[in-house]
Amino acid sequence: MAVLKGNGTGIRNDVGNLSAPWLLVPFVASAVASNGRIPRAVIVGTVASLLALLGFYVANSFVLQLGPHSWIEDVRLAVSGGRRWYVLALVSGPFFGALGGLWRRSHHQILGVCAFAVLIAEPIVEWMLKNQSVGGFFVSSPSPSVWLGESMVGLIACASVLLLSERQTSPGHD
Repeated sequence: MAVLKGNGTGIRNDVGNLSAPWLLVPFVASAVASNGRIPRAVIVGTVASLLALLGFYVANSFVLQLGPHSWIEDVRLAVSGGRRWYVLALVSGPFFGALGGLWRRSHHQILGVCAFAVLIAEPIVEWMLKNQSVGGFFVSSPSPSVWLGESMVGLIACASVLLLSERQTSPGHD
């Protein structure tokens, strides 16, 4: 995402600044790696969130123009610039990790829909908070096409979860 986002403005920046896809990282990691064990899912979700952010900021150190520093200093600057996101990942990682573990254990469609619904909810929440400062974060407004695209991906993912779980529970399915 850091490379996609680049160091400029426009649609690449808008897509690179979406938050909801990052919430799916701990959900998917835990759904795959937890075997439905919730304590393990919480740990996997937390670690996946933190490693994803670390990877983003290390990649960012190559993309951003941080001044005449060594690469190590650029990495330090980029990684330390994301402190608040690491703190938020310590909340969202365990939560979405647990959600992924619960989904792996039960395959209840509502859990999958809840996870992918964040893609639909992000544009709505951002629209409601347009150009507001919330808890020290300035909420930006991506282009309408990015919002529409994110919402469509969310709708398709939610519908897929519902259709797949319906197929698996219908009579005659092996």
